[in-house]
Amino acid sequence: GSDGRVHLVYEVQLINGFPIAATVTGVEVLDADGGGVLASMDENGVTSAMSLLVGGAGPTDTLEPSTVGVLWMDVEFDDVRDIPERVEHRVTVSVPPGLPVPESITYDGAEADVDRTGPISIGPPLAGAGWMAVGSCCDGPHRRTAQPIDNSLWVAQRFAIDFNRLGDGNLLVGGDPTENADWFTYDQPVLAVADAEVVEVANDFQDQSLTAPRPVTIEEADGNHVILKLSDDVYAFYAHLRPGSVAVAVGDKVTTGQDIGRTGNSGSSTGPHLHFQLMNQPSALVADGLPYVFDEFVLTGDGPALDQLMALDPAVDAVPVDPSDEGVRKDELPMSKTVVEFEGA
Repeated sequence: GSDGRVHLVYEVQLINGFPIAATVTGVEVLDADGGGVLASMDENGVTSAMSLLVGGAGPTDTLEPSTVGVLWMDVEFDDVRDIPERVEHRVTVSVPPGLPVPESITYDGAEADVDRTGPISIGPPLAGAGWMAVGSCCDGPHRRTAQPIDNSLWVAQRFAIDFNRLGDGNLLVGGDPTENADWFTYDQPVLAVADAEVVEVANDFQDQSLTAPRPVTIEEADGNHVILKLSDDVYAFYAHLRPGSVAVAVGDKVTTGQDIGRTGNSGSSTGPHLHFQLMNQPSALVADGLPYVFDEFVLTGDGPALDQLMALDPAVDAVPVDPSDEGVRKDELPMSKTVVEFEGA
């Protein structure tokens, strides 16, 4: 990632089979072969990393009877060579007193092989400066979206990014914030990230109103969009494009950097942005999200947390950007809140 760290990102399901609530008080990630502790979480860390499988992404450390929780794991390393072949997990839970079991129970389990093939290097999906990566790796509203479809759980948005553009004076809007066209993000060229084949497009959905957004069906949720097949089991997904802007058709072959559409605010969207992700199947939901890096960009700084960003008046308040980590980056993923510049105008 652009933070200089190597991130091992995955999910662990915890099922409470007790007839009473159980609280997860600690988790350790172990090298399944060597036994060493790779990372650990106390109860506060568990609360931040866990949510219920169903019912939203709100943090919790407690599982009610017969419920399922998900630990959204992000284990950090200094070097990719430090990542083990397999991991195992040591989980400690507490239960109320008066039961015929200890009040604190620790067990080892959830062994898993680690996919060590590494991220896919691609070109940029946008051009120019001022692009803020919102909801990028390794936690946030995209990550915590496990979808139970066709008898499987899918996390297609595991590494998804919403790109929003900062314009003059680090403002989000250069005029009326109720008009899509006045947002600096709106109507910007969207680019193919690799030589690829177009396998799905939608181009006829209207932009959302910023004053009276309307509900959308599941068919319209992605808005105007493009799915590219980069290779077997690797697909790129671009969502919420401007109506009528998609410049490719199913079956077209595109080259890296080619214009394929324009940014917009269609579908399930609350403002102009580009939603981008890689996945292993040609579906925005029935797929697993794949890790990727951009071959080159300039990191210009770090922006505020999402709640702070949302509290700003987009036409009046400049988005604060800390430039202390600025510099050219190669084969890295912009982490959440980072502001980047891609090649091109």
